[in-house]
Amino acid sequence: MFKRLLQSLSTAESFVQLFNGLKRRLREAHFILFRKIVIKGINRSAGKQLANNELVTRISLLLNLPEVITVSQGEKDYIIQTSDKILCNVFNLLGSGDTKLDPINWHADFKSGFIWPSGKFFRKYKQEDRNNHADVKVPRELSRSHHLLTLAVAYRLTGEKKYAKVCIDQLNNWIAENPLMYSINWGCTMDVAIRAVNWIWALGLLSGSELLDEKFLAKIKTSLYQHGWYIWRYPEWAPFNNGNHYLADLAGQIHLGLLFGSKGESQEWLKKGVEELFREIRMEILPSGMSYERSTNYNRMVLELILIPIILLRRNNHEIPLDIWYRLEKMFAFIMNSVKPDGNTPIIGDQDNGRVLPLNDEKTINFKYLLSIGALLFKRSDFKFHSEGYNIFCSLFGDSRSYEKWNEIPCVRSSLESVAYPDIGLYIMRQQDNYLIFNSTGRGLYPELNPGGAHTHSDLFSFELFTLGKTFLLDPGSYVYTADADMRMLFRSTKMHNTVTVDGESQNILSRDEFWNYERNAIPEVIKWESNKDYDIIAAKHNGYERLPEPVTHERTIIYDKNNIRWEIKDLLSGEGRHSCEWHFHFDDGIDFEILGNSVSTICDDGRNLQLNFESKQKILLRKEKSFISKSYGVKQEGLVLIGLIDSELPLRLEIEISRITNI
Repeated sequence: MFKRLLQSLSTAESFVQLFNGLKRRLREAHFILFRKIVIKGINRSAGKQLANNELVTRISLLLNLPEVITVSQGEKDYIIQTSDKILCNVFNLLGSGDTKLDPINWHADFKSGFIWPSGKFFRKYKQEDRNNHADVKVPRELSRSHHLLTLAVAYRLTGEKKYAKVCIDQLNNWIAENPLMYSINWGCTMDVAIRAVNWIWALGLLSGSELLDEKFLAKIKTSLYQHGWYIWRYPEWAPFNNGNHYLADLAGQIHLGLLFGSKGESQEWLKKGVEELFREIRMEILPSGMSYERSTNYNRMVLELILIPIILLRRNNHEIPLDIWYRLEKMFAFIMNSVKPDGNTPIIGDQDNGRVLPLNDEKTINFKYLLSIGALLFKRSDFKFHSEGYNIFCSLFGDSRSYEKWNEIPCVRSSLESVAYPDIGLYIMRQQDNYLIFNSTGRGLYPELNPGGAHTHSDLFSFELFTLGKTFLLDPGSYVYTADADMRMLFRSTKMHNTVTVDGESQNILSRDEFWNYERNAIPEVIKWESNKDYDIIAAKHNGYERLPEPVTHERTIIYDKNNIRWEIKDLLSGEGRHSCEWHFHFDDGIDFEILGNSVSTICDDGRNLQLNFESKQKILLRKEKSFISKSYGVKQEGLVLIGLIDSELPLRLEIEISRITNI
């Protein structure tokens, strides 16, 4: 035992982790044994910080919301329609479809029917259980309280008491059903923090309501302070690899520090929260403007997690360093450059619909709403041109003159060009409405920041292709996390991406028993990137199949001929021995295709089609199979995949030419 302990102390990092772990266990034992006394002390501290009747006033000053929330008619309709469903306890959550919860059970995965028992200390729950087929994200997503924010906005837009009443009733119910540290909804600090942020913004929007009585304010104030107390003691921190969870913790900590930080411990919440937020931004946001986690969806989430506390700090006279503003602007620029011509973002890596303050469709993969507030913050005409226009986020995150300032920004037509992001491994070929994104985001990039893989997939050299007004070839997405280990493994695998498998293997060793990490890295090496007015070229290789008994190296080159609007894919698989190599091309939903010899043509009623021609010295067998597509977490649908098989001695070469066919 002692020997194992000494071995675990071989590095300073492990010593710190061990020390913090022991300290946490002692603190938890003390909390369990003296729960009533500890909670009484926490609640007493909350009372010292802020009087009940000061809560809403303080929040209103912090948020400094405009008197009138300016929204488009479409936004207003969405908010009102969604709120009316919430009044009836109808939710569409993580792929559930409209589902009536009667009553709301905060501890249930209502999709599977599994219920985590209430009243247990949060450490006693098994967070990831492969046997119950339940998704712990469901109760936690509901408890993030996004829907309460929606109700509060509906109240602010209409003045109708029914929205405020249900919002307050559900807050009371949640607090009663989820005592501090005693439910499944205290098991992840990220969710605790996001819940606190949504409560604060909801209360700010409810200010002026006569329903905010003394009894309720006392209860919500105490609970908010408990949230801050918890976040401060259970940050999801590590020397490296913090990512979106720790950023969420800091966003919540900063909100609560600003609210309670006049004296005592809560002063440290704010001080440390700001220091850590800036440190994490400098470490996590790469020169490209993308998070090191290398997931386009999580990059959206990270941008929101950074943006909202920065706006709040700015409103409360906290200086934001210039380099932080620079990184924030680069994040908006990455969003602008990476979105497809239809406004949707390619799904690279995990996609779980994560948001902070969602006031538009939570399932959306259209990130243009972010460019709207980016245009306002940085006064950039290109952000404005490519945005969805003035929206509710501009109204909430701007000031009393937001709409006037928006109109002062010139809206100058801006063309997006091909761009390379070598630090993150993404290369975008584009011209007018033609778009291809090439993925070389392997874990070999910044391994010290992302040693485990986390939200990346086994997807080197996969790509998405958009042309003729629609996506033809896409990344099928993620579908689920812990609810289905087999599906989690499938969607992360190489065969679920537009690239090559060798001998039925993925580029990385995946395990059904591991939801997040890989057992081995596939490291990419970019050989060439060239872009000019006539063509783009990307060439790269990876070593993911060099682990095989007879090692194989995959090299892929893609050439985009801009004059003829044609894409050439050249694959070289080098090594020794005989191998079974398969090419995978996943088509968007609604797109069928036919195979004629070594040629494949899509069949689209609108007359806009693609043709793929395959050429190799070795015989290739092409076949059509059913597959899955998931554009939103928890939702999967059938799609079609084209598979090309070559069973041959190495080396082997295959060239694929993709061209457009139009009959319109």
